Amino acid sequence: MSVVSEPETEAESLNVLCAICNEFYNANDIIYSTSSCGHIFHLGCLNRWLRRSTTCPQCRAVCHRQRIHRIYLNFAARSHNDDNDVERLPIQWVPIDLSDPSVAIELDGAIQSGSTPQGYDTYVARAYYQEDLLPGGYVPQARAVFASHGCHARQLNSIVDLLILTDCEYKWETSQNGQVPTNALVAGYSELGEVLYTGRGVHQGHTILGKVHPSHRVLYMPYNDQEVSARTYEVLVVIPKEQAER
Repeated sequence: MSVVSEPETEAESLNVLCAICNEFYNANDIIYSTSSCGHIFHLGCLNRWLRRSTTCPQCRAVCHRQRIHRIYLNFAARSHNDDNDVERLPIQWVPIDLSDPSVAIELDGAIQSGSTPQGYDTYVARAYYQEDLLPGGYVPQARAVFASHGCHARQLNSIVDLLILTDCEYKWETSQNGQVPTNALVAGYSELGEVLYTGRGVHQGHTILGKVHPSHRVLYMPYNDQEVSARTYEVLVVIPKEQAER
């Protein structure tokens, strides 16, 4: 009597598996990715791991519970549409590994605003520090993002996100005391989960990119080695052109 084996599941045929449990993903699984290194796991597996560790289970890069996000894998058969160019999103935070000197960084679509005390241009960016995702300014000459945290300026040069806009209008709107205008760009979060926004202010004659911290009622900015603040500041507002034309 011949034995008929059961057909492989679509997930198994794709050879996509969780590095924690070594089980193949099914189409109805909840799958999460780490923000810093991009490795993927079952949500349940990853949550259990992060209860006792602050590193990625696969590569041991720094990873915290707030630095993971859900992804959706495509288990469908390949179609001719897969060969089409993917349309660029109007607002993208593009991850860059600044620790790799071979990585070329394209500034097309980036927002230049402000400068460092040394006179170098800064571009809207954000970076992880401890449990926070901090809005700040990317400085090409230093290959680093400068942000503020805990009364100090921080120079961050590992995995950072550079803001890239496509077919968008943006402006800087004046605000104060932790308030932000409609359509203010959400750019990060604090260790307590509070949303942070990209802002800019003036200190010692320099326009500096920083973070608007609503509950603290100020804009925080990195200046030399210090974290300085301002009650009045400008907030980055971004509107895709399709939305602006309605």
